[in-house]
Amino acid sequence: MLAHATAGADSTRAEIERAALRLFVTRGLRGTTVRDIAAGAGVAEGTLYRHWRSKRDLARAVFRGCADTVAAALREAAGPEATATRKLAAAVSMLFRCARDEVLLYELLVLPPHTETRDFLADATSPSTVLAEIVREGQRRGEFGLRIDPSLAAECILGAVNRIAIYRSLGVLPRRLGDYEKELLTVIVDILEPARRRRRSA
Repeated sequence: MLAHATAGADSTRAEIERAALRLFVTRGLRGTTVRDIAAGAGVAEGTLYRHWRSKRDLARAVFRGCADTVAAALREAAGPEATATRKLAAAVSMLFRCARDEVLLYELLVLPPHTETRDFLADATSPSTVLAEIVREGQRRGEFGLRIDPSLAAECILGAVNRIAIYRSLGVLPRRLGDYEKELLTVIVDILEPARRRRRSA
């Protein structure tokens, strides 16, 4: 998936972005220098400035690249499904897959935002954008209730997956990450479904 994020870029640029991703996740933006990134990519510091004006520009590109990649994966997974509920299930499944298989890419997206990074994803497509679109579609079709804002629902879903991934990595949650997928989806759908539908199925 990360390779897809850098497809089409020259190998040097891709290597710099991968090195920057590793360092931003492990050391943070402030704790990472241009020298660190250059050393990690095996290039001279001046090489970075051929592609980006500053470390911040590089960081923005990496953040946006990760967000675009995960968002595209969610959209691709949800696309073939016929109902919003099934689209949501496919998207949540892909989020769990990202958390399991693309650890650095996923961890960068869930790092606590601060003043230096709060504008990185402004006006960009992100995983929450895709989830909000699915919730909005479900509300239009009557599959989901109208009592929750789609953007809020999307952030809650992301937050739940993030929390599970973090606590699984810490060993607090004992089972495999994927084992929690169906349970979380059941809770999400139960919250989103209209009250009348829940009464009929009770």
